[in-house]
Amino acid sequence: MRSDKFILNTILCCSMILNLSCKKEIKTVYQYPVGDSSRISITNVSPSISNLQFYLNDKFFLLPDSPLVFGKTATVTYIANPNSYRPDTILLPYFNIQSGYQQLAFTPDVNSNIISTINNNFEPGAAYSLFLTDTIIHGKVASVLLKDNIVKTDTTKSQIRFLNLCPDAPPLDVWAYPDAGYTGYKLFSACAYLPNDFNSFVNAQNFTVLSAGLYYFEATLSGTTNVVSGGYLFLPGQNAITIFTKGYLTGFGTSGLEVGVIQYKE
Repeated sequence: MRSDKFILNTILCCSMILNLSCKKEIKTVYQYPVGDSSRISITNVSPSISNLQFYLNDKFFLLPDSPLVFGKTATVTYIANPNSYRPDTILLPYFNIQSGYQQLAFTPDVNSNIISTINNNFEPGAAYSLFLTDTIIHGKVASVLLKDNIVKTDTTKSQIRFLNLCPDAPPLDVWAYPDAGYTGYKLFSACAYLPNDFNSFVNAQNFTVLSAGLYYFEATLSGTTNVVSGGYLFLPGQNAITIFTKGYLTGFGTSGLEVGVIQYKE
């Protein structure tokens, strides 16, 4: 079943890992997320939105890395140990919002018409991931808001989840090959397009714990050996990883199916 026809962007993954651990040249630094606020991650997975803008409770909110282009996740540099003589920093895909009932709205550009609105009661200290994607059935933008149930692990363990955010893709199975070898196992089964499948949505809020190290991951059409995408990814200890599909299975060029990776530090 193992195929190298479609390879994950390994350079992208390595770049993300390096940025998470080494980025020091910054313009804006935030305090590490506190327990009385909520954290949210926002990713633009819609090929039709080139400049995603964010409004919080009807007020324009300047996202980190704004405007968010297709495939981009907003990331923020935080002070990891503010009380030390030489405080270190950490790059996270989360920024803080006030806990409680909040309205999130999005436009394709500043002062444009709203294309998506999400209302949710955000729990104190909880983390959420929001993805703006497309839907073929309704011909407009769809949103997926997940509560990220990240668990605590030691340095020998990592955790991972897979999100199918490709509107025209059928359910997918994901296989994991430890140490990038040729002996693998099915890690996730029947992962359907999240906005249209409740079971896949519920499962997507949890992470699966794996031993840290190098893996080869392969996505196949569910119940078959037909490979959709695959590639190598290193899972660091005490980190959480989200792998997600984006674009269209039948698309071409920049709108074709690709794989994105988001890394969260526990």
